[in-house]
Amino acid sequence: MKMADEEAKTSAFTRNKLISFINAEFGDDVKQLARAKELLEKLSTEKDIIEEKLSLHVTAVDGDSSLRTTLQTAQEAHKQIDFLVLEEKEISGKTAEHVCKVQPVVEQFLQFSSKVQQLEKYTHYLTWILKIDEFSSSIRSALLIKTENRAVEHYVQLTTFSRILDSSSCRQLVIYANDTVLYWYKILLEKFGNEFDDVLKGFGWPFIASPDTKQQQTNKEQIADHLNDRLDVAFICLIRLQLPDALLTKEAISEIIPGWRPLPLPLQFLVKPLCRRFKYHFCSKKMTNNIKKPEWYMTQLLTWVRDHSSFLEERIQPLLDKAGFKYSTAVSEFTKGLLQLAIEKLAADLPKLGQDDVLFSHTIDETLVFCKELVGFGYPINQPGCLYVLCSDSVFNRWLDLEDKSATEKVDAILQSETAWQLPYGDNITDLEELMVPECTEAFMTLMLVITDRYKRLPNPLAKIKFFNMQLLLLDDFRTRLVQIMREQHPLDAIYGSILNAINYIILILKEWSDLPLFLRLHYYKVEYENFETNKKKQGNGDLAEIGTEKDGDSNTISVSSLVVTNFEISEVFHDFDQIKLDFMKGMAFDNTISLFEHLRKEMRKIIVEMIMYDTKARSQHYRKDRWMSMPSQKEYLKMTLSDSGCELFMVLKDRLHLVQQQLCSPLFEEVWQKLSQLLNKYIYEEVVLQNRFNEGGATQLSYDITRGLFSLFGEYTQRPENYFKEYVNVFASISLKYYQVIFI
Repeated sequence: MKMADEEAKTSAFTRNKLISFINAEFGDDVKQLARAKELLEKLSTEKDIIEEKLSLHVTAVDGDSSLRTTLQTAQEAHKQIDFLVLEEKEISGKTAEHVCKVQPVVEQFLQFSSKVQQLEKYTHYLTWILKIDEFSSSIRSALLIKTENRAVEHYVQLTTFSRILDSSSCRQLVIYANDTVLYWYKILLEKFGNEFDDVLKGFGWPFIASPDTKQQQTNKEQIADHLNDRLDVAFICLIRLQLPDALLTKEAISEIIPGWRPLPLPLQFLVKPLCRRFKYHFCSKKMTNNIKKPEWYMTQLLTWVRDHSSFLEERIQPLLDKAGFKYSTAVSEFTKGLLQLAIEKLAADLPKLGQDDVLFSHTIDETLVFCKELVGFGYPINQPGCLYVLCSDSVFNRWLDLEDKSATEKVDAILQSETAWQLPYGDNITDLEELMVPECTEAFMTLMLVITDRYKRLPNPLAKIKFFNMQLLLLDDFRTRLVQIMREQHPLDAIYGSILNAINYIILILKEWSDLPLFLRLHYYKVEYENFETNKKKQGNGDLAEIGTEKDGDSNTISVSSLVVTNFEISEVFHDFDQIKLDFMKGMAFDNTISLFEHLRKEMRKIIVEMIMYDTKARSQHYRKDRWMSMPSQKEYLKMTLSDSGCELFMVLKDRLHLVQQQLCSPLFEEVWQKLSQLLNKYIYEEVVLQNRFNEGGATQLSYDITRGLFSLFGEYTQRPENYFKEYVNVFASISLKYYQVIFI
């Protein structure tokens, strides 16, 4: 059926093609049928040519291969293929026969190979064990002949092997290696630790007694000279005596500060006696363990750092450098060890404070002062400290609420002060005095500066952002309060001018702060976090801005997990600060706040100018309607004077300008009088010049009033007052006043 269908389709196709060919050749003209014989001969000739080309007995013309040659080549290729197929079958048969013969040998070889590989594994396994035992024997021998340095070298090699084996799947071998490392670590630690302690005691460590007399100091120096060699040997041995990371025990502080690295062993021994004293006095039932007095243990730690700094710098630091710790300082590492005590103590005490906001605030204040003083002792800002505890969710949220509450109360007290709008320094001329900054504004900006100083060292960028947002809210609240007070004042009152000075000062300060590295970083982190939060919302993961507080069953007990610092600083949100991105970052930290204050400044300045113009216009009615057309000529005057109506106008204007000059700082007053000059220029031109007709005397009088009155008035503030009254000057320059009356157009 399919073949029949295909033949039918082919026949129909041929028929249609034939019909199309006949229609194309003859068309609709009957006379074209005479060409049928000619067409038949043409097609017959083409048919003969094609048959000739397909003939097997005719060779190609001009050297081209004929069809016969092509078919012969194809037949030869087919025969060759048949030969190769037969040959392949023969070879395959021989191959299969050979495989059957050698199969037993192959299986036997594989068994021997598997046994060899297994024996090789045993050999390697035993080699590692022998190597570990060899190191153990070397360490033992070195200790017997009292060559401590060689013992430590062999121990270091043993720990290197242990690190290599740590990723091995031979767990028993790994356990054996680790147990061997721990065994010799304890022995060597005890030996060199006791030696190091004895040397330290010879130096009188720790230095907690009263100051020595000169004779005692001389004796100690003589003793110390004999101990230096022992100190060097014990220190170098201890600092090289480190456990692999896999064998380090997790300290409690690592739950508070993730990634906490333990101190080098010699520094641990230096801190150990002070740790015992600290725990005795501040972690027991002694009177010194007072939760209400955190400054006691913080002051003690600072005292210890101060008293031991000289010894650490003179004797320990050279040994650290010699051991290859060139990027660590003995004082900072020693301080870090003491800080661990403060961090653990602070983390334990904060949950015990309950709802006592006063005590909580006191603890926060003392902690901030303590961290600031540590920086003064040379402790690096980027090293772990007590601020990590303050950044934990439960503590930080409460701290932020108290800061906001305290700041709001202080702003209330600042604005309610009787001297709020007075200059803070009286007659003493300072930069603030030149800007005429009122007392309340200086106090408010000082408060903002104090808040910045309190949070700028926090290690968590998200915590800084929250503090910064609180500052922005305080600035906006202060602006709102200024607007409320401003609306109750007359534009020419002293308080109104003080408010405008305050706004101008805040704008200047915020622009300066915007360029500070701290606020550049904050703006960068804020933009990065907002972008991250937006992407999370798009993915349906919700808002991550608010971090909850984890609590145990007791509402007053904060779980340890809530004291873990959120690792935003090492996440994709707050990666390392990229200085290059600042060039492509839009805006600054205080742009929105500055924009609101500038709008308020512009509106207040506009109101002052409009109020002066209102008073000026009210006193200019007589001047506008003066008899300019009938005034006597200049020749009739012995001496020109200001017109009576003009004197009244200029007196009011001078009084208002003098009043505003006393109330506003120089930059603001300059903006006011320049804007006022523009309005006066337009007002005199439109209301006096264009609305009146002048004779020669009237024009002369107006010119005299403007040049000797108005220009003299503004001449106190600029050397070229006429530059601010260009319309009036241009009109007068085009007028001839000698022979006829003029209408000013």
